[in-house]
Amino acid sequence: MSIESQEATVGDPVDVPVAISGFGEIGSVFFVITYDPEVLSFPEGEGVDELISDPPRSDFEANVPEPGEIRISWLDASSPLPGEDGVLLKLTFSTYEGGESSIAFGMESEMGGPQASAYGASYQDGEVKNATTPIDVSVRRQFEDAADSSDYELVALPGQPGVALDETVTGERGTGWRGFGEGGASGGSGEANLQECVPGAPCTFQSGNGFWVISQSDWSFQGTVPGVPAESDLPSIPLQDGWNIVSNPLQQDLSWASVQSENGLNETLWRWADGGEWEKASTLSSSVGGEAYYLFNGAGLDSLDLPLIRTGSLGPSSAPAKRRVSSAASSSAASGSAAPSSAAPSSMGLSSVASSGMQDGSYSGPRDHLSQIQRKPVSLGAAPNADATASERAALKTKALETEASETKAPEKVAEWTLEIHAEVGGKRAASVTLGKDPSIEKQETYRAPPGYFSETTLHATGEGGSPKFARQILPAGAGSFSLLLKGRPDSDVRLVATGLSGLGARRPVLVEEKTGETHDLKAKPSAVVSLPEGEGEAPLLLHVREK
Repeated sequence: MSIESQEATVGDPVDVPVAISGFGEIGSVFFVITYDPEVLSFPEGEGVDELISDPPRSDFEANVPEPGEIRISWLDASSPLPGEDGVLLKLTFSTYEGGESSIAFGMESEMGGPQASAYGASYQDGEVKNATTPIDVSVRRQFEDAADSSDYELVALPGQPGVALDETVTGERGTGWRGFGEGGASGGSGEANLQECVPGAPCTFQSGNGFWVISQSDWSFQGTVPGVPAESDLPSIPLQDGWNIVSNPLQQDLSWASVQSENGLNETLWRWADGGEWEKASTLSSSVGGEAYYLFNGAGLDSLDLPLIRTGSLGPSSAPAKRRVSSAASSSAASGSAAPSSAAPSSMGLSSVASSGMQDGSYSGPRDHLSQIQRKPVSLGAAPNADATASERAALKTKALETEASETKAPEKVAEWTLEIHAEVGGKRAASVTLGKDPSIEKQETYRAPPGYFSETTLHATGEGGSPKFARQILPAGAGSFSLLLKGRPDSDVRLVATGLSGLGARRPVLVEEKTGETHDLKAKPSAVVSLPEGEGEAPLLLHVREK
């Protein structure tokens, strides 16, 4: 005896065949079959014809004594069934609610011969789960010359791919390409933990994840992957503590405001833009185009719920995970496979020795001696935020809104004044920070800055003691100066340019280089050149905004 597994679409009826094979004449049938009533349902109070279909005789009986169990019986020893192989009958569930349900024979189930003797039959259970629509994927990323750390790309695949990263690149690992996952707080060194994809710990594209990659050839994938089925629960992406690489496994773009509302989240979504600079993203684009993003999990969520759009194949095949009781992070959520090597790299270049893994110890910035491949070195950007403290846990995420139409984030509060300072290297914009003050707030409002693994130049506002690092910091009116940290290539010049000065009125912003004491009146001249010292390549700064 066997129950044939089926796939179904949420809200639709589903027929589940019950098949027989290898029987002689059948004189009696008695089945007790269980199912999950939260996933499947029969019409309430209906007769046999609404519970089963296509039985071999019209005198089969069926009833549902309680939700989650159906009983089917038949007896006629004087006129037995021939016992032909095939479908005996079908269970006719009226509604599939989404999710997954086993359809299982109970211990009492039994088939008898004409003399009422029981057959020693074997029983194979089945299941009903969400139907998936295959996704045809054709995506490619090119790397100009793999000669700069900013050439790294954040990449992802849609649906439920289960594709190894090394299947999407060519050449030798380490010399032809390198890949990294994000371990977040799992490494015990703060909120960011770059993990290399190395032999024995491969990185695999799974639903909602992504990786950093650089290659001497293209990164590409062409093929068909299983879609991610829609659920009655919200589709979700697994999260870890600290920073996460996330992607949208659905075939539809989602507004980030709707995702924030669904999760009670205020965090910014970050996109790695062309040219190697982080940008705020307002849309969580489908990873059909290969897009992946960075997100800080400051609320301690187990998963990121995605607004449900009932158009077929959407969210993951399992229900969203519950909030963790412990704050311990799972690095496998970042990698989609065994946890990659967690040691921090001493060089981000493509080298002849990179495939053996990374040296122990944290890294602090660009190295003077980088390995080369075809005379194309890849330098390391700024260090990860290794000294950042763990974020405070927020309250439980808010209840999801009833419809996506109502899923809009409240407009961002406008401060009394804001200005942006961006860094330029060789006339090219490389990093930026937004600062401001607002008399209506009591505590600072910030956006956490994503890790600067592959940014040669970074500019952040900093918290007490230098961490955490912020891409935006709005202070209460009575607060003091802004602490900034500029990092880049040692023994080089970086031009800082202030914009939005007209909003300051008569206020005068003055930038102070803490190590040299040199001051720059940005009101008189909205740009200043800061020389980074040899060795460490960083300059702590203070911004004073003097009232009129």
